[in-house]
Amino acid sequence: MEKYALDSYLTEIETTITKRGKDETGNFVCLKETIIYPGGGGQPADSAWIENNAILKVQKTNEGIRYYLGIEVEELPDSVSVKIDWDKRFDLMQQHTGQHILARVCEDLFQVRITKEQITVTDSFFEIDDQLNALQLKTAITRSNEIIRQHKNISILFPTEEELAKETLFTTPPKYFDNLRLIKISDFDIIGCGGTHVNNTAEVQALALTQVKEHKKGTTLHFACGNRLLHQFETNQKQLAALTLQTKVPVDALALAFQEQEQTIKYYQTQVALYQVNELVSNAKELSTHFVYSEITDTEPKTLQTAALQLADIYPEALICTATSDEDNLRYHLYQKKADTRHQVGQLIRLVNQELAGRGGGSPTKGDGNIPYLQKDTFLRYLQQ
Repeated sequence: MEKYALDSYLTEIETTITKRGKDETGNFVCLKETIIYPGGGGQPADSAWIENNAILKVQKTNEGIRYYLGIEVEELPDSVSVKIDWDKRFDLMQQHTGQHILARVCEDLFQVRITKEQITVTDSFFEIDDQLNALQLKTAITRSNEIIRQHKNISILFPTEEELAKETLFTTPPKYFDNLRLIKISDFDIIGCGGTHVNNTAEVQALALTQVKEHKKGTTLHFACGNRLLHQFETNQKQLAALTLQTKVPVDALALAFQEQEQTIKYYQTQVALYQVNELVSNAKELSTHFVYSEITDTEPKTLQTAALQLADIYPEALICTATSDEDNLRYHLYQKKADTRHQVGQLIRLVNQELAGRGGGSPTKGDGNIPYLQKDTFLRYLQQ
């Protein structure tokens, strides 16, 4: 019997082991009664213990729920104590009920459709099939917190088909089936759900958006509620205090200060790249009549490509190779202004891959690859042929 489906607040019970076994996952037991939510519907499983042994995994099967333990399950008594991690359970209850509230508010205010929802131990979110502007998002959060403060009772229902037909709060009424479980928030919302919830909206405490991501199919709303929201606030405040102390910049000016710092970093990165391009060009060596090589330590692919283009203007008939190295690898860029039917760049790189355990590819005129650095001399001799 799944007691968590009737009462989310049960934290410990005594029950009986109905089966012991071992499969490819490990040693498991099945229980006559359980308070452990096994996961599903976008909510993770509880963390729990059987006789003080941590449950490693919970798995639903046709014969029941299997609880995997890191011990020999034959050592357990027939009657066992089961205890859940209440802090984790209550956190997920707050997030799950908060998700129901915010989702229904968005549906009512903006006629959106919920397309996906997920609650984890670190993040909670759901997706809608439309995009909302800043004012709409603010309105949704304000309304959600009003619902929370209204102390609306939350009930678990297992309706008959006749009782289901009388409920009028559905956005989309579910089809009836045996053991259909509904979560009803007073006069505000009702929806089919198998997860764990608080008994009153006030227990959600508060709700806030933590991130908003727009995409082609709509918007993903990330949020936090209750104790998790308070913890995130406290953590963020400590981080802000540390940043203001280190930077000597007030909180309301931090964003601008970091933007200016980012622009400064980009400027110097550009100057370094220009210097490296000039170094590659000035230090280039014509190793044979139609092959030019230049190497520098620790640079970006774009720098290699820019230098190769400049070298091609100086040596228009040559195959250009610019490269950068570290302890183990040589990363290179090949370029030639005109495709050589005998030595197309992409074909050369494929041959290098085969002969020297390299990786990469390209077109007839340009391409990128890398080889073990120990193969450098062989690589250069190969390209000079």
